[in-house]
Amino acid sequence: MCFHASLTKKEKEIEERFTVTSESLIGYKPYYHFNGFEQKHLYIIKQNEEDVITPSYWGLMPDDYNIYQRTGFLKKTNTLNARAEGLFDSPLFKTPTFENRCLIIADGFFEPHSRDNKTFPHYIHYKDNGLFAFAGIYTKTEDGSYTSSIITTLANPFFKEIHNKTNRLGEYRMPLVLDKKDELEWLNPNLTETQIRELLFTFTSEEFEAYPVSKDVINSHIVSDRADILQEVNYDELNTLF
Repeated sequence: MCFHASLTKKEKEIEERFTVTSESLIGYKPYYHFNGFEQKHLYIIKQNEEDVITPSYWGLMPDDYNIYQRTGFLKKTNTLNARAEGLFDSPLFKTPTFENRCLIIADGFFEPHSRDNKTFPHYIHYKDNGLFAFAGIYTKTEDGSYTSSIITTLANPFFKEIHNKTNRLGEYRMPLVLDKKDELEWLNPNLTETQIRELLFTFTSEEFEAYPVSKDVINSHIVSDRADILQEVNYDELNTLF
């Protein structure tokens, strides 16, 4: 599942890539590594506000909650991700899937690779190191904060090799990265359920690359939001690089 991400680009690059206003990027803070349980912000583009960047806490919460309940809520209900296959059956996700879709901006993310009962985090990004958008959904809590979840889908062969351990349902998963041509359509408020379902099973046509990085990514006791966290690490236990 996608619980770790990066967004290292400067404001100008985001503004040009997503055609958003510079005013909405005031206060933007890039990051090399963001563990979803932290208090930092994802940056999203909301349905009906295609030219505005909005900071959002990672992990969708009910709209009648207060953001100060976030830590306790996520311990009981991990909503950093939302399964594409279950969105329309979920009391929490169904309404946002119809009314509050969003783009979640990133330029990379981290996934665990298992070998001999050991975990080796891998950093994944476009080969051209460009910006992209996860398909997401969001809510606005009663105190005015935004919360959001990254939608995941069944993994393709590339991601099966990287995140090579199944979930409790026996599935290999990957985050849904939208193709650039589908980004504005995902935000279209007039989509029918059928059209939404069609987009949920698309994926970007851009090529990714992945390589192992420091295990500091998965150590919550070490500061990992630093530039060198994106550097490749060669582990003796791994004789195949992606």
